[in-house]
Amino acid sequence: MMKLILTIFFLSCTLLLSSGQYSILEQPELLQKVEKCLYATYGFRFDEAGKIKEDLKIDLPGHPAPYFLEALVVYWENFPLLPDDAEVVNFEKAMEKTIALSKELKSQPDGEMEGIFFDLHARAFRGMFWADNGRPGKVIADIDNLYRSTMQGIEMKDQFNEFYFSSGLYNYYIDAYVEKHPIYKPVSLLFRKGNRKKGLQELEYASKNSTYIKYESILFMSLLQLNYERDMESALDYMSVLYNHFPENIYYLSQYLVILLHSKHFAVAEALNSKLGTSNNQFELLIYNMTEGFLNENYRNTSTVAEKNYLSVIKSYDNFGDIANLYVAIAYAGLARIADKEGDMQQARKFRRRSSRYASYEFIPGFR
Repeated sequence: MMKLILTIFFLSCTLLLSSGQYSILEQPELLQKVEKCLYATYGFRFDEAGKIKEDLKIDLPGHPAPYFLEALVVYWENFPLLPDDAEVVNFEKAMEKTIALSKELKSQPDGEMEGIFFDLHARAFRGMFWADNGRPGKVIADIDNLYRSTMQGIEMKDQFNEFYFSSGLYNYYIDAYVEKHPIYKPVSLLFRKGNRKKGLQELEYASKNSTYIKYESILFMSLLQLNYERDMESALDYMSVLYNHFPENIYYLSQYLVILLHSKHFAVAEALNSKLGTSNNQFELLIYNMTEGFLNENYRNTSTVAEKNYLSVIKSYDNFGDIANLYVAIAYAGLARIADKEGDMQQARKFRRRSSRYASYEFIPGFR
């Protein structure tokens, strides 16, 4: 449930900046800088993003926004950012600065709502980083603040249209998650009731009518289609939009490849994956081997080569930890299918159990 609450805020960094009633947006030149910084960050153009972020520190002295953007640049430039990486210090420092400046902003007569936003999203994004890396204990202290601020944001959605994103995520996931995992129903009673149908409508509205949270809305529409609605083609449609806007973003590319492979669009996946084969980046090579393994198994019918690819992916877990769970789950599922074809039912069951242990999506161990 804790990770569910954190997920609600992941990648929603631009929410506040979309409302014309905030001072930052009363200055079009600053708004344009913020937009360019975000797009450059998502597009992995970090020199450009870094320069704009430094300019914003001069333009907005004492404001949390530039420091939040700084944390995002650190996160994406070092993606996947891991707990023992040296840059975690800079990521944490930028988030702490954002929280401190947000506290000061909240104490000002006209800054409460803006301060709440940046405090909330700094804590949430930092929490998501630790949760994704298997360190949930690092975020327990922030859960109460996160939930309280979430509820405040939901009440603001009619005042600020962009809050349909966070409202939609909460309404959808708090309902759908419990429906999928009934064991959490007693815990869910401690939280505000959700509405799956309403949440889906709010997210769809945000994906079509928002400006600065458009891509975050599209991302989550794709993810929920995969995990809850079980509509692979819809998930593919949403993710293709993200890839086409940000082809250099390895996270978007990896998610796009996963969906392409499991929806059997093998030729497209093969073409996109080719550029990763010459990379010196270990994470990109992980994605490359995951995709090659899947293609060798299911498209080229070379199971022996596929097995080597999958074993390489599994070995990569030692370097990346929980961030690699999705890809390790795919590798184990592939090994299970290969064992099935070879008639080794015992090995197939073992690998399938391991795939289920790492998988967050049911379609991964279930793919045939």
